[in-house]
Amino acid sequence: MKNILVAFNQEKNAQNLIAKAEELALAFDSKIWILHVSEPDPDDYLGLEAGPQFAQDKRVKKRKQEAALVEKLTTSIQEKGLKAEGLIIKGATSKIIKKEVKELNADLVIAGHHRRNFFYQLFVGNLDLDLINDLQVPILLVPV
Repeated sequence: MKNILVAFNQEKNAQNLIAKAEELALAFDSKIWILHVSEPDPDDYLGLEAGPQFAQDKRVKKRKQEAALVEKLTTSIQEKGLKAEGLIIKGATSKIIKKEVKELNADLVIAGHHRRNFFYQLFVGNLDLDLINDLQVPILLVPV
């Protein structure tokens, strides 16, 4: 196991996922890839940024916070003597994770598992199930 992909969406969940990745990386001398999938920018039909200025400013601020978090997590892992690299990619979460698993030649995906009720899954969907059905590598789902 040479490449471990850690996919997270919230800072509060990241620490638990990173801890599991570090444990496995130490055992197998693996590289940890930290992936945060950011929501894509809304575009109007002309391809220009949509929405008022305050909405654009809010997205920029959020992106800066995401970048700082990924950098902080990556640095924290590297300070422990482990190999790590961080990625922030805009797009649909399941599609980006599937694409990055192939590109990075990931041997394991670590992601958080959110306990959701039936109605939430019915209307919003279940990312965990999508990944389990579509990925060709093992997935470690950590309860968050």
